[in-house]
Amino acid sequence: MVWRIGNILDFREQIDWLRDAGFDAVSFHASQGIPGQWQGINPSTTNKTERHRLRDLLSEFAMCEIHAPFSYTLTIDALPSVVEQLESIIEFAGEVGASIVTVHGEPPNTTATRYSELWQKSLDELNTMANNAGLTIGLELMRGFEWLSAPRRTNIGVTLDVGHMYLNEGAGYLPYRTIGGLVRFLGNTMVHLHVHDYNGLYDHVEIGTGRVDFDDLMRSLLAVKYEGALCLELNPDRVSPEGIRRSMKWLRTRAKKLNAVKSIAD
Repeated sequence: MVWRIGNILDFREQIDWLRDAGFDAVSFHASQGIPGQWQGINPSTTNKTERHRLRDLLSEFAMCEIHAPFSYTLTIDALPSVVEQLESIIEFAGEVGASIVTVHGEPPNTTATRYSELWQKSLDELNTMANNAGLTIGLELMRGFEWLSAPRRTNIGVTLDVGHMYLNEGAGYLPYRTIGGLVRFLGNTMVHLHVHDYNGLYDHVEIGTGRVDFDDLMRSLLAVKYEGALCLELNPDRVSPEGIRRSMKWLRTRAKKLNAVKSIAD
């Protein structure tokens, strides 16, 4: 995922670095970022010509994910307005050739009818938008995964953030016993993965330096016949460019041994 690579801040330079480093997929934020800290692409500042150029640039990769702005999180008290805001992000993603748009979400923590109906209605609207744009929305959740299993929508699934499942002593995966148990529960509702390690203090750290059980993860990906990508979501303040390369090599080596995944993305 393009945030910042070393001291490289220019978006095109980051894309070139990923290609030269051997990554076969790419992810970036639909947000301008913070000058001097990290950089994405703000859809509202890109015209038709720039979108065509971006599509050509991204076509060098096997797939592309776009991460919606964090402020566009699906919460029960802001659903209508957030769904409306996401329309332009989804349209932009389709025009530049992205296949996944990741959106943060917080499902209702109650089964009360009025909340359930509002949540389901919003997902129906997003599913239509995604279908029209020719892509899939991956909801990044910390809990409430069961909300996506019924009904199963053709263009909405889960972006599983593996490292985040280990926060708070594993609160995200413990209801399913292990990270692999969560993967098996999600099955074909899982459309994308964000991978990074968690060392008990920090997340988004180098793969293989923390607590995440990647062998269990990848064996379970194989069991559910996962065919998507793994996106390295590594914090540039905690992982050097060399650490990014090591993370890619570490995962590919383990994946080859376990025959568990098809694609590793940064």
